[in-house]
Amino acid sequence: ILLNLFVSEIPSTYTKYDLSSLQLYSISEETEKILAGVDEDINIYILTQRGYESANTAELLDRYEALNSHITVSTVDPIANPNFVANYTEKSLSDNSVIVESAKRSTAIDYNEIYTRQYSEEELYYYYYYGQMPTGTPYFNGELMFTTAIDYVTRDDLPTMYRLTGHGETALGASYLEYISSENVATAEISLLTVDAIPANCTSILINNPTSDLSVPEADMLKSYLDEGGNIILVTGAGTYSEAAMPNLAGLTAYMGMESVDGIVVETNRNNYMGYPHYLLPNINTTAADGPVTLMSSQDHRLLMNAAHGIISGGSANVIPLLATSADAYVKVDLTSDTLDKADEDISGMVYVGAAASGAADGTRSDSYKFVWYSSPAISDENADMYVSGGNSDLFISTVNWMSANKTNLSIIAKQMQVEALTVTEADVALWAPVIIFIIPIAFLVWGFVIWFKRRKK
Repeated sequence: ILLNLFVSEIPSTYTKYDLSSLQLYSISEETEKILAGVDEDINIYILTQRGYESANTAELLDRYEALNSHITVSTVDPIANPNFVANYTEKSLSDNSVIVESAKRSTAIDYNEIYTRQYSEEELYYYYYYGQMPTGTPYFNGELMFTTAIDYVTRDDLPTMYRLTGHGETALGASYLEYISSENVATAEISLLTVDAIPANCTSILINNPTSDLSVPEADMLKSYLDEGGNIILVTGAGTYSEAAMPNLAGLTAYMGMESVDGIVVETNRNNYMGYPHYLLPNINTTAADGPVTLMSSQDHRLLMNAAHGIISGGSANVIPLLATSADAYVKVDLTSDTLDKADEDISGMVYVGAAASGAADGTRSDSYKFVWYSSPAISDENADMYVSGGNSDLFISTVNWMSANKTNLSIIAKQMQVEALTVTEADVALWAPVIIFIIPIAFLVWGFVIWFKRRKK
């Protein structure tokens, strides 16, 4: 009896093994980094009747409590304590919701945020037009929500990313906004034409695929912002950007040591595109000692960068290559052409489709500035992200974190309850299609004929 009592007090981290196929109870390296830095008391409350806690939630939080002595997990019955929730939030919380608090601040996590379901465009189409109920893809966001909440309640300051407006920019999708929020980075819109200066709390500015040029005052304000130690993410595309059409924006990129190779990038190396030669699967520069790539959850991810123009260094030493084509690529200069076949005027050779720049600043905002340029709108597009199982969003969120001085990418620890999509290059298609379509079926037919022939002789 005494031995059983002793063992029951040992944290489940040491007595229970996560045998679930999705590793629902396993603590990721990202969470361990966050918890290792917690040096203040944190209270986590599960809102339900004692004994009715969600098994997944209780088991996971038990492991959090075991990893840091400052974390205390307890169950509070909101029916027996009707005023408890009102002390933390005005939201109406479902059963088995969670509240996390520290001396700095608190946050509430609804049960429906821990277990979520996302629906594809096809499922929604059939639902709206035919009434067919969608099944969706289930997600268990327990670790994501709990780690994000702990990070939120222990931070001294929360970064803010402003999204530039007024130039036909593409709005970020709901999932990307959710990823950014999961990093505890606030977002807001800003028009530089209506402000005298960029707000002091601005950690970074996103310019997402503009369709018209900056004005001269706007470009000058952004250059001054960088000189002060600001950070900018620029996303452009072959169909919307050219140096001739946007000279002021081109002046900003030149200020950062980068130039555009106008046109659409086409790959001829089958290992570097999927489906169509302008649907690029670029090489990721994993050798850079600093930059957003170092914060990615996995540098083995493939990224889809379609409709991209080229980027080259203007000679500045502070340019960091992030994404590059193969040496067999070329830039199709004439965008009105009916074909992507190479013409005499097209530009051959490797180009970047993602690059960064960083250098010393005057210290007004920070000691250094950071500038990242992606030349394909796919980097911030939800649909493109699905084709590469979250590879695009992984790099995009890592870029946001790099600029926000976040050392850990939290968004990637949400657990999909499905098999990831397989990204297949054209080289893989050329290799495996004949094997699957012809060689294997013919082999079975021959084998079957041989067995039949032997039995027939007997």
